Amino acid sequence: MVRANIRQIEAFNAVMKSGSVTKAASSLFISQPAVSKMIRAFERSCGFALFNRSSGRLVPTHEARRLFLETEKLITGVARIENTARAIRDLERGEVSVVTFPAISLRVLPLLAARFLADRPDVKLSIMTRTSNNVSEAMLTRAADFGISLIRSDHPGLRCRLFGECSMVCALPPGHPLARRDVIDLGDLSGERLISLGRDDLSSAVVQDAFDRAGVQLDASISVQMADTACMFVREGQGISLVPSLTTVGWGADELVFRPIHPRATMRMWLYTSAYESMPALARKLLDTLESGIDGIETQFRVDPAPPVP
Repeated sequence: MVRANIRQIEAFNAVMKSGSVTKAASSLFISQPAVSKMIRAFERSCGFALFNRSSGRLVPTHEARRLFLETEKLITGVARIENTARAIRDLERGEVSVVTFPAISLRVLPLLAARFLADRPDVKLSIMTRTSNNVSEAMLTRAADFGISLIRSDHPGLRCRLFGECSMVCALPPGHPLARRDVIDLGDLSGERLISLGRDDLSSAVVQDAFDRAGVQLDASISVQMADTACMFVREGQGISLVPSLTTVGWGADELVFRPIHPRATMRMWLYTSAYESMPALARKLLDTLESGIDGIETQFRVDPAPPVP
């Protein structure tokens, strides 16, 4: 017995639903003889008659009606598979997981991912926050499709490339005299109350180097671990702080003012992907969105290398 194929089952279902070969052929966009041929082939594979032919009409047998209940499930399943494949192809369905350091995961990524997901309600997203030292661990256990860290990795299980740069910027209360300037010279921060990120933060050395180049010595009055914490202290009038540009997202102009600094202080960001698997298309699309969004933030704080004029 020759096994039935999906086209024969589709023809059978179309005839059962429409009640005629003519209508079935029209719905399948094929000829009437082609439908009749597939019905006959399907009958042979089943081993019993599916229709009684009377006065040019096809009347379903009792066996055909029973079989239709099962073939309809199959056709519905095939349609579901086709819809799923289309959704995956068009990046409308799937899962994406990302691991990154806090300056990205706390503000920038949720903002940009929300826009990304707006037209993709069936996409599931997982965001993991890790210190830059621990991003590689999540990637090596394949917990994420891609990761972003401030530390370059040479692990053979990872592909690592430069993702971009993150500038340190000055966070000020809106009423602060320096907030009227377009660029803050670090030399003008002498005597200011500083809220610093702790020594374990990778930006600490970058900030210290910038102060050294500016010939400024500052003692931190408050030391915190997270840039968002520093920004909250600034908002409450407890001083000024140097924070990553990525931290500037989401604050209102009446809460904080952010200005580029001179001399510049930047950190390199590194993209991690698996050395053994290609990145899913959906993750690639989110990464493109993230990369474009971060570049837009950085553009706001790019300044000429010449010192600012007071």
